[in-house]
Amino acid sequence: MKKEFLYRMMACVVAVSSLFMMSSCEDDDDVNVDEDTLEVLEGEITANLTLDASKQYLIRGKVYVQSPATLTIPAGTIIFGEKESDGTLIINRGAKIDAKGTAEKPIIMTSQAPAGFRNRGDWGGVVILGKAYNSNGGSATIEGITASAGSENGVYGPGTGDAQDADNSGFLQYTRIEFAGIALSQDNELNSLTMGSVGSGTTIDHIVISYANDDAYEWFGGSVNHKYLVAYSTLDDDFDTDRGYNGNIQYGAVIRASLVADISGSRAWESSSNSNATAPTVGGISRHSAPTFSHVTVWGPYLFAAANASSNFYRAGLEINSNSAIKVYNSIITGFPNSANFATAGSTVSKNVFAANTTQAASGASAPADFATANTLEASITNILGAFPSGSVYSFTNLPVLQAANSPYLTGATNLSANNSFFENTAHYGAFGSSAGAGWNISSAWFVLDPINTNYEQD
Repeated sequence: MKKEFLYRMMACVVAVSSLFMMSSCEDDDDVNVDEDTLEVLEGEITANLTLDASKQYLIRGKVYVQSPATLTIPAGTIIFGEKESDGTLIINRGAKIDAKGTAEKPIIMTSQAPAGFRNRGDWGGVVILGKAYNSNGGSATIEGITASAGSENGVYGPGTGDAQDADNSGFLQYTRIEFAGIALSQDNELNSLTMGSVGSGTTIDHIVISYANDDAYEWFGGSVNHKYLVAYSTLDDDFDTDRGYNGNIQYGAVIRASLVADISGSRAWESSSNSNATAPTVGGISRHSAPTFSHVTVWGPYLFAAANASSNFYRAGLEINSNSAIKVYNSIITGFPNSANFATAGSTVSKNVFAANTTQAASGASAPADFATANTLEASITNILGAFPSGSVYSFTNLPVLQAANSPYLTGATNLSANNSFFENTAHYGAFGSSAGAGWNISSAWFVLDPINTNYEQD
């Protein structure tokens, strides 16, 4: 039976809403990505390999790049993940990825299904592993991977040596990761982009993850820094920080579909660390998760539909637990049942704007007494994003990306650069002001938010 027919049958039996995907069961001539035209990547890559942007590739099964090999992916390369084999790309610790897309020629990693019939969970996603600290152990096995005895496949952490927080796993820039993530079992899933002990020598920026079947981004320890991260229509959590991650992130965009949420509970942030009050010592280091986020805008589900017309599985926009010491500044967080839930003490959530959340005040046993004064609880979302196009919601397919010209949050953000050179001193709150900053390039090909209907047929 041809793959195109199989994909059509699968699409026909999935109930979808216009906020999830648009598809048709007609027997038309949509382009199917034929594996006979693709170069297949499978098994283990043990020597340096450079792909060719004039070709298209298929990831079959779990593809491991072994140390010390480097996988080089040129700008404009299109790579498909095979659904039947749970295609997944894993960069083992000590190996590298050199994937430098551009704004106009992004690297695209996507579903093999034809245009109009792609779905979250069509392939496994991307896993990058390194030798920085994590609180799981010196040689832990990353979530979603079953490691064989004596094998380096899927193993992260410093091993028996010192933790290398400046470890370098390469480059991943201007890349779209679409329809990825596979749930192997409860709480054991492949995310769209999973990072285990990835060090600060690694460069990962300008990433769009759309239609993630679990988390969009998940960090297990590590110190890697990022700018310009986008999560669009994620099923579970957008930013999941865990096991001692302490990197910096500036400029992020989270856009949530009102009917799409995970049964485990979906948030923009889920920040965890370790259940022990004192984090384990691994590679000579002991620390809890303490990442710093700044200038993130969260367009929550209630911006696009009323609460009673949205999924019941949404939780807080920001949820902090398991001894996490996350820091969140200068962000605009909207449209969730609760603004923030503090299940543990020690975090810093300050100088943010919370709007259009059903409960604006902080919840949880460790909610800080100064939450309302350290942040702004905005009474009207239209003060930030402008008038509704009609009724009392915005359009998910015609997103109000920029702040209104008269928004009070175009100035006043706190300057983090004085104490941390990674951060730029940006006056506005959130990802965008009344115009897009130079680094966003939102009119370019890397920022596409309709991958369901994008034609990836090779010219």
